[in-house]
Amino acid sequence: MFGHIMFRRLVIRLQSPIVLLVLIANAALACSTADPAPAGPAPNIDATANQKALQALPHIGIPKYMDGVWLCTDASAPLVDDLSTEQPEGYRCSVTIEYTDEFAIVKSNGIPNHDYESGLGCCAGEVDYEWRIPLKPELAASETYAPERGPIAISVNGVPFFGPEEGPGGDAVALHFEYFVEDRQPIVLGLCGAHSAGTQFHYHFDGNCVHWHPEEEKKEWKDWDVDSLIKDEASPIIGFSFDGYPIYGPYGNDSNNTLKEMTSSYRLKDGENGYGGIDDWEYVQGLGDLDECNGITSEVTGLDEPIYHYHASKTSGSGEIGFPYFILCYRGILETSNINQGEQGPAPGPRAPGIGMRNGVRGGNNPPIPPGGKPECLPPNPPPGRDDYPPGWSDLIPCD
Repeated sequence: MFGHIMFRRLVIRLQSPIVLLVLIANAALACSTADPAPAGPAPNIDATANQKALQALPHIGIPKYMDGVWLCTDASAPLVDDLSTEQPEGYRCSVTIEYTDEFAIVKSNGIPNHDYESGLGCCAGEVDYEWRIPLKPELAASETYAPERGPIAISVNGVPFFGPEEGPGGDAVALHFEYFVEDRQPIVLGLCGAHSAGTQFHYHFDGNCVHWHPEEEKKEWKDWDVDSLIKDEASPIIGFSFDGYPIYGPYGNDSNNTLKEMTSSYRLKDGENGYGGIDDWEYVQGLGDLDECNGITSEVTGLDEPIYHYHASKTSGSGEIGFPYFILCYRGILETSNINQGEQGPAPGPRAPGIGMRNGVRGGNNPPIPPGGKPECLPPNPPPGRDDYPPGWSDLIPCD
């Protein structure tokens, strides 16, 4: 190393004294006993280890809206109780986050950070999830419809958000608000718009209770009501879509950057009531504040520029319930490895497929993509939102 330093001095011996002083300082640093950091790509960062250390590494490229929003990342998460049972469960919400150049890798146990009701699908239990949320979301050339069943997004507590439909195929939220009578299979939603299908706890609507602290209001979890949300300030982030865009609660800025309750732009078709699930609803542009996917580009708290984001909608511009409640499609490029985790299969018995719905995508004809993101054969079209097939699919044989 000494020879290398002497060579550098010789090269610039005719330069100014200031430059020489800078060079000598660099040489002193190079001779330090501390080991230099290895070259290479940005390291994975465990966000649960030291949040202050994480915030000191802005080069990792964590979006400002994601910094500090995850819940249950340390042992302070409370023990929670299933209000559907008589015995205490002793579960505790657990979330760990690793950041790479591309993703927030979210590992969770599927337990919420609040008391809950498993309902008739009792009982919720720990499930090993590993979600990949893009850190640099990009708007796709066209929308990709979310699956009819199973996870479509995740809460900041690591629990999945499901789409509108319940097992038999009806709109679970319309059923909850007594728009129709379910005669195929009993379905009940509990606290915070959630319930369990076996061990898999999930939300169908609301999801805002993750930020509520009932003890501060001398209340209990059973007292939760989404209508008690603060209406004169923007709602915080309650989750993330699988395309990486954040999902906020119901209050935010409209296209004119006026703070209000954000309404969806769907209404029930004439003569329908939700018994037919997604197919009973129709999108009417401009009916509410949000687009077909339930998102909008507008200003959000803490950011200098408007961004695209989604909202958990309570009501529609039609005055009806706020279908699709979380999202119905992805405006960004979907990370497909998330789709089949904890997938909820259809209930026993025949059900005609929804119009234009195949494999969870309207008009889609690709085979389902398994966990890990690589199918067993090469589908006729690239993954949703992409123009080309991933390089890792080059060895696949075309599907029949």
